[in-house]
Amino acid sequence: MIDRKELSKLITYNITDYNNIIPNKGSILCLDIGSKTIGLSICNSDRSIASNLQTIIRTKFNNDIRIIKKIILDYQVKSMVVGLPLDLNGKLNKKSQSVIRLTKEININIKLPVLLKDERNSTNAVTKFFINEIGLSRNKRKKVIDSSAAAWVLEGVIKSLNNIN
Repeated sequence: MIDRKELSKLITYNITDYNNIIPNKGSILCLDIGSKTIGLSICNSDRSIASNLQTIIRTKFNNDIRIIKKIILDYQVKSMVVGLPLDLNGKLNKKSQSVIRLTKEININIKLPVLLKDERNSTNAVTKFFINEIGLSRNKRKKVIDSSAAAWVLEGVIKSLNNIN
């Protein structure tokens, strides 16, 4: 059993440290944690492309964990990325501290390497793309925005990992 001190070594903010603790191949699951939803995206085992997966409507913590665990097993996920909502100056705020606490709680149950990745502009970037490039209506955007933001964050992580290796 992994104790809390060992578990904290699985969570990092640094892409190089993350690269050093994850296997060379295997899917990565990305979570965009909001107060009402969790957007999920995943990459293939070669880590060449990120795709939207789904959006979880948050209910009870244990139910959210159960859904995430099932996805990890079904997709043979080897590590996770969690979007960290920093303020405009790159500092932690109440929302980011809440995401960090939740990430630690999730990892008590899941025990995978986790990268906490700055996601300040993810939702805005995806929203602008949907409006300007695709012309997606507000109702259609609402259904995919969280998982798309997670895919946007994961795509950036994949590019960074490929530049390291």
